Formats: sequence, C-alpha cells, structure tokens
Amino acid sequence: QNARAGSAPKLGRGAKSASRGARRMSFRELRNFCEMMRSLGYHRLVSMDNFRTPNFELVADILDWLLHRFEPGIAIPDDISTEAHRVLFIKSVVEKVVLKTGLKLNPKKLYGADGYAVKELLRLASVLYEAQKSVGDVALEPRGEDFALNSKLADLKSTRSLCSQIVESGAMLFELLQKEQEVRQDREKALTFLDGMSRNLGS
Repeated sequence: QNARAGSAPKLGRGAKSASRGARRMSFRELRNFCEMMRSLGYHRLVSMDNFRTPNFELVADILDWLLHRFEPGIAIPDDISTEAHRVLFIKSVVEKVVLKTGLKLNPKKLYGADGYAVKELLRLASVLYEAQKSVGDVALEPRGEDFALNSKLADLKSTRSLCSQIVESGAMLFELLQKEQEVRQDREKALTFLDGMSRNLGS
C-alpha cells in the first residue's frame, strides 16, 4: 500500500529555503539512508536531488512503506491530496511509530519533506535495518523471518521502555534525597514532641 497523492499544494517554503534544508543533511546521512532503504528492499532510488525542494509525496511513500514493513496490515490514511489530509497522515504515522518502536519522530520536520525530514526517516529506517540485520544471518522461512523480526522489534521497544522507567525512577530518587534533610528535621521534631508527651503521661 502506498500513500496516494493528488495535486501538491505549497508547503509555505520557497525553493531557496528548502534547498538550505536539503544541504543540512550530510552526504554521509544521505548515503546511509540510501543504503539502508536499498537493503530493506525499497523500490525507488533515493538521492539528494529528491529533496532539493519539498517532496511530500516521496516522504509519504517512504513512511507508508516503512510502516508496512513493521506491520503489513497496519492501517494509516492514504489520502495526502490536501494540507489537512497531509497533517492527518503525519499525525497517524508518528503515533503508530511510537507505539511500534518507542521512537518519537518530529512531525514538523516530516511535514517539511526536505533534508530535515530525511533525518527523521533515517532514524526510523535505522531501527528496522538493525532489527533485520540481527536476524539476517539466520536461514528462516518468510513467515519465520517476519516472526523473528517482530520479536526483535518488540524486544527493542521493551528495552526502550525499561530505560525510560529507570531514568524516571532515578530522577524521583534524586528528588527525594534532595528533600531528605528537610524531612529529617521535621521527623526529629515530631519524635522529640512525642517523646516529651510520653514522659509527661508517665509521670
């Protein structure tokens, strides 16, 4: 399934601005992205020229293709003929990428469809590429390969989630330790007060 495009409305950027955006993408990043997409089996050749000016049609096609590599039956909008439809498409893609991989893509950069968008596409392609490479040496039937790939992606998502929980727990522990001095003083005052009351009651 490929995202279908109608006429291409302007994205509010001039060709000069888009050209600067494309130049911000290094040759190494572009080369890595092209090699990854070729290795993953993408059917079109990607080059720097594709992103000299905003190319939403190509960005949408790549996103659609990558997401269907993660999950063949995934449901995402396929109409990108208007600005509203394009916004909905990007929003849906970003949400599903987070659910599938834990990776948070920048929707504004993806919508710009220039060199900055390629940086985001490279991040997503890298996750799929690494997962595929980790099972690439094992001789499996197509069905088994899909299962192994999905298993690796699930493990990756679980690891990302665990790392996030560890960071949050560490931050909470640090905050509690910062407050320990203040809490300790209050606790000692309360114990002294209770001890005094006990002595008075016992006398």
